Order: sequence, then C-alpha cells, then structure tokens
Amino acid sequence: AAARQAHRAELAARHNLSPEAPWIAVAAMMRPGDKLDSYRILGRTMRLLSDLSLTWLIAGDGPARGAVEAALRSSGVVYLGALDHGGIDRLHAAADFAVWPAIREAFGMALLEAQAAGLPVVAGDSPGVAQIVADGETGLLTPSGDETMLAKAVRRLVEEPALRQRMR
Repeated sequence: AAARQAHRAELAARHNLSPEAPWIAVAAMMRPGDKLDSYRILGRTMRLLSDLSLTWLIAGDGPARGAVEAALRSSGVVYLGALDHGGIDRLHAAADFAVWPAIREAFGMALLEAQAAGLPVVAGDSPGVAQIVADGETGLLTPSGDETMLAKAVRRLVEEPALRQRMR
C-alpha cells in the first residue's frame, strides 16, 4: 500500500493529476490495424463516460500515435509515451484498474502484466484475453467491439470500489 501511494504521488506530481479521480491504465503499442481499432473503440468508450471524472493514463507510442490521439480526444487523457518495464510496473502500481478493448487480441500481454501487478481489468472478450482474465474474478469481460458494454463495465468498477479491491 505504501509503494502504491508513493507511485501515485510521483505520477500526480509529474503530470499534475488529481489523486482522488480514478486512474485507468492503458498500455499498448500505437500501430495501425487491430491496435488502432482498439484505440478507436476506447475513444468512443471514453466519450460515453464523459460525465465521470476519470484519468486515463496512456502508455505506448508508435507510428499511429497521431491517429490514436485523434481517437482519444477526451478530457482526462494523459500520454506517458513508451515506458520500460519499470515504468509499466510503476503505472500499474499507481492505477486503480486497466482497460483495453482487445480487438482480435491474440493474447493480451499488457492485461496479464496488469493482473500480475494486482490490477483488475476491463477488456474485450477476445479468445486470447478470455484465457487470461477470469470474468468476474480478476476483471470484467465485455463483447468484443462493443463500446457501450465496455463503458458499462468501466462505470461499474468506478462506482464499486469494493469490487475493484476484491478483484485485486
């Protein structure tokens, strides 16, 4: 708990973030194809949650960064850039949960890393992700490509901190 607070305080100071708002970790390469499709769904999901005060911590970079930024035009988005393993570990230690739409995701390494750090996840129910996320136990799975259901699952974790804690 002390390490989590320290990492959270460090990120809050570096990026002028409110430690009270829920922090959502997103870690993925920014490249065309399935990753960009996932980012586009994430952007639509964010807009469905615009009534909530959320901080979206986006870790990643790549050739589709401009398109990702265009897709994620929403308040509360903080771009962290490409992070090394230590940076990803600190992100996960500071965040409240992780989200990834997982369009045609073969495995979902970032979701596995988030869960290993004790974060619950909200993700699209692709075959690879369903092998590593226990729906209702370590996270919430939603139909692949359905931003409305993804937003409902995010809202549920925001509104139910006890559920987040149980899934940690």
